[in-house]
Amino acid sequence: MRSTHRIVSLCCSLLLAGVVHQAPAQIAPRLTGEAVIARLDTAKQDLAARASTTHDDRLAAASMQLGEMADALRKTLGDKASQPADIMDDGRRAAVLRGDAAVQRTRAYLDQAPSCPGNDATALTDALATTIDNLAKTSSSSKATPVINSVETIDHRPLFALHPGNTPIALALVGSNLSDPQCADPQLTATDEKGRLLDAQPVITGVLPTRVELKFPEGAGNKPGAVMLHVVPKHKVFLRGCTSQPEAVTAVQVTAPMRVSIRYDLTTTCGNGQRVPSSGTLPDITAYGTTSTRQVEAAACPDPSRYAISAKVTFGDGHVASVGPVEQPAAADITMGLPAGFTLSWSPSTRTVFVRSAANVCKGVY
Repeated sequence: MRSTHRIVSLCCSLLLAGVVHQAPAQIAPRLTGEAVIARLDTAKQDLAARASTTHDDRLAAASMQLGEMADALRKTLGDKASQPADIMDDGRRAAVLRGDAAVQRTRAYLDQAPSCPGNDATALTDALATTIDNLAKTSSSSKATPVINSVETIDHRPLFALHPGNTPIALALVGSNLSDPQCADPQLTATDEKGRLLDAQPVITGVLPTRVELKFPEGAGNKPGAVMLHVVPKHKVFLRGCTSQPEAVTAVQVTAPMRVSIRYDLTTTCGNGQRVPSSGTLPDITAYGTTSTRQVEAAACPDPSRYAISAKVTFGDGHVASVGPVEQPAAADITMGLPAGFTLSWSPSTRTVFVRSAANVCKGVY
């Protein structure tokens, strides 16, 4: 008993003395050009696969640009590709950071785009294509080159597009060298794709070297199109004070208004086997989380035994998807899933077709 007590006491003493340690938290490896090149190659392949599925030339072009960025890095870095980026010279380090930003933006897009319908999916693609094009064509460098890796909501959700409106919008730009604590806040402006200042300009609400939080007090506008966010930070240089750095630019897209049309085909099977078709179109859905309904007149059938329903969904960008037919006994409701979080139901007791939209299923849109 005494020996057991001594062992327990010894263990407690060792813990108090710090001899027994928990495993330390793992530290992420330093960013290297080699790693970024490999990620660019993978992102290129994954984006090309989505381009093939969606038949979208913009994604195919963006995929090619990712490959060109990888090839340019191979050429620029040469035998220094395995070095950590933060010990490279200014130009090489900036090229690695821009390549990493392109990868991060592409991965976020690939995670979010499949759940987005119609105009929202188009807006995500436009924002990604514009951002990659800008990163691929930028070549400026300095000791503290700013790079924007992501646009996010304040609660850290990656963002690509904004629904039209005049309500205030709060966003965050995430990256590196976006500000210097020893200098004034960076200059922040919003333009269209041609460089013209937007009527609504953002104001900075919080700033760190890796994060700039901003707000559009009156919204980002009602007209669909690109919103280019330009950040020009200052950097403290010995004996020279705070000097302006090259600008960092990223893009989000204001979407076209949401519009989803649903056409249904309902077939009634009578007791004698006769099949009576009817069809109709529901009122367009123009917002997430809403429901559209249509009352259906009774078929010329005194004793229906079964109902079958199918639907064709047309999204605002012209994309069409068909679902069904699904058939059930005449007394049973029918519910079937539609693309992008929509659900169609048929209630024979109330003779009503209704379509519900889930709450915002497109997480890349504000």
